[in-house]
Amino acid sequence: MKKILFIDNTAHHLLGQLHLMNGFKAHGFNVECLVPDDGDYFVKINELGFKCHSIQLDGKSRSIFKNHALIRKYNHEFFKIKPSLICSFTIKPNLYGAMAARSHKIPFIAGVTGLGTAFMKKNLLNSIVVRLYQFAFKDVNCVFFQNNDDRQTLEHKKIIHKRTLSIALPGDGVDLQKFQYVEKLQTQNYQFVYAGRIIADKGIYELIEAFRVVKSKYANSKLILIGNYFPGNHSAIYESEVNQWVDEGLIEYHGMVDNVEEYITNSDSVVLASYREGLPRVLLEASSIGRVIITVDSIGCKDVVEDGVTGYMAKVKDVDSLAQAMIKFIELPHDEKVKMGKAGRLKMEREFDQKIVINKYLEVANQLLHAKE
Repeated sequence: MKKILFIDNTAHHLLGQLHLMNGFKAHGFNVECLVPDDGDYFVKINELGFKCHSIQLDGKSRSIFKNHALIRKYNHEFFKIKPSLICSFTIKPNLYGAMAARSHKIPFIAGVTGLGTAFMKKNLLNSIVVRLYQFAFKDVNCVFFQNNDDRQTLEHKKIIHKRTLSIALPGDGVDLQKFQYVEKLQTQNYQFVYAGRIIADKGIYELIEAFRVVKSKYANSKLILIGNYFPGNHSAIYESEVNQWVDEGLIEYHGMVDNVEEYITNSDSVVLASYREGLPRVLLEASSIGRVIITVDSIGCKDVVEDGVTGYMAKVKDVDSLAQAMIKFIELPHDEKVKMGKAGRLKMEREFDQKIVINKYLEVANQLLHAKE
């Protein structure tokens, strides 16, 4: 039985690839995982039937010594686990996992879930990161992207070699059975939901200021934030700031939840004003349930919405544009909101079914494994 090893920077993030792990398992592969042990999601993945190996990983450190040590750790674990193929996600596992896999001649699939802030500006950090990607990815067998912009960026910078499979997928796809269509009943209280990391790069400051405008005109509107704080992130938003918005009566903050689908179902609209994404899963889930999505014209976000058909698209980092999109939604007749929600569901069925992603991974994995034999 071929062993497939999934690696990621956190167990929580890897849990989002459960559809892929189940897909490989259903096709007769032995699936194991290599992630930091967080004492919670690590245990959950084990309980779901996937053996987890622990590795220490500092996702935010830029220390050369720590990153070199991470390569050694991956080398040690790969030698011990002996996988037939590795599926990697997020930046550090993609980079340093690929370097370690090269010395073991293990086929490697990198899943680029987003390029991060280093690709937002042309500066010294960007130059360093590009060179790092060029070195790390020179022997990677396949790179899956969540949008064509990221693929074109890495191809333009000569990070993707001609011999490397370069494929854009519909993000992680969406589980159409779990996130089933539920028609929203008419209401006079408008509830917006944001679900994601509590950091500035997600456009939260713009969302807060836009909602001030909305709330001043429609006092019966509500904004709920869901997600964890990331104090080590360069654009961290701290608990004290969020508490001020809560005390002001502007928002409700519900922290990290395991029932995101219930929040989406009970909402009128899901809003994401992120500066850059791979392909935001929360927007896929919201459209699948039939909720009108409001987002911005940034990389990743713009690939999910059809402006005026399945939702509204504002300008990135533009408070007025975002506020007007939210107000436009509120003032839309209820039957038009339902129509847009149904259009979103149909778009998910046509373009973003999770089965598309699973089948493409299995196709490439089998191709690489057969080539190795």
